[in-house]
Amino acid sequence: MVLIDEYDKPMNDQIDHPERAIELRDGLKNLYSVLKGRDTLLRFVLLTGVSKFSQVSLFSGLNNLQDITLRSTYSSLCGYTQVELEQNFADHLPGVNLEQMRRWYNGYNWLGESVYNPFDVLLFLQEKRYRSHWFATATPTFLLKLLKAGQYYLPELEHFEVHEASLGSSLPLNKGRYRTQ
Repeated sequence: MVLIDEYDKPMNDQIDHPERAIELRDGLKNLYSVLKGRDTLLRFVLLTGVSKFSQVSLFSGLNNLQDITLRSTYSSLCGYTQVELEQNFADHLPGVNLEQMRRWYNGYNWLGESVYNPFDVLLFLQEKRYRSHWFATATPTFLLKLLKAGQYYLPELEHFEVHEASLGSSLPLNKGRYRTQ
């Protein structure tokens, strides 16, 4: 079994340096090629990231990848559902305003059931203090740069819609340059 979290972080960290991002992409391609050579030994491989690279041949060394990002069947894979929160953390919830907790930490949704951010929930249960734990420790700086460059009106982002076809073309490395579509 192989789990690669934030497969895209090395390239995202170099969004302002396309040449370096290409070098990192090539190194990652080599890593994924090693996985392909061991596919008979692997029963499960999961790659996660905050962006979706396309047109960069990053995964050309791997076969039979399935993108489950927008499959409702897997929508609760990377978070706690309401039922899971109430059942698994019942001992830690007395005195907690569940509606306020839901407003703070339940909002991740990939065309299925909404889930709570696990990092935020665990830190909240430890501190009993509402804070943007994840944002404070894991904000993708490349995303902030793109938002600034695009001059988006932040209060309207909640209503911003992106069609599924566009997701495959976000942040590709094309001829040595990042671009958004």
